[in-house]
Amino acid sequence: MTSELQRKHQDMDPTVIIEHLKKMFGTQSRTARYQLSKGLFGSKLTENSPVGPYVNHMIDLIEELEKLGCKLGKELSQNLILQSLSESFSQFVINFNMNKMDCDLHKMLNMLIDYENQLASEKKKGTVMLVGNSSKKKGNGKNKPMKKPTAPKGGVTKLKGKRGKADQSDAESFHCKKIGYWKRNCQEYLATLNDKKQ
Repeated sequence: MTSELQRKHQDMDPTVIIEHLKKMFGTQSRTARYQLSKGLFGSKLTENSPVGPYVNHMIDLIEELEKLGCKLGKELSQNLILQSLSESFSQFVINFNMNKMDCDLHKMLNMLIDYENQLASEKKKGTVMLVGNSSKKKGNGKNKPMKKPTAPKGGVTKLKGKRGKADQSDAESFHCKKIGYWKRNCQEYLATLNDKKQ
């Protein structure tokens, strides 16, 4: 406090002093909160910009707002940072939300930097890997060997595509042993089938 303010508040109760100071300087803190929240809610990471300095700036804005009495909470702060990231971080956002990662803002910053480094190295290789560290236990450690799929061994092979009309001119009937037609077209065979039905 300056000496003039001390002199004005010399004989006042501390709670009255605080109320009086809030009236005097409250409009300035409201303007500061507005400017900080405007910068926080309106910011968006541009594509190919480094994520480290950007998220550090966002964390600084969040901490300044909390100092001015505007507490956002951990989850809302994380959501603000995640929604302001560029499209290249969309897979990270999905993994972060699905795994329900519980971390502070600085740990999330480190995870984002790791993911950015991984993206940069994978762009050189041509593929993208997913980042995710989950606290869930996966299995009991017993790995079963996978069975290889088996293929049919010999035997009948199926024709693929449309079937054409087969040439029956040199075919031999299994029933009557005559050449020129198959068993299914043999009149003698069909007659014996009809007799069996009756």
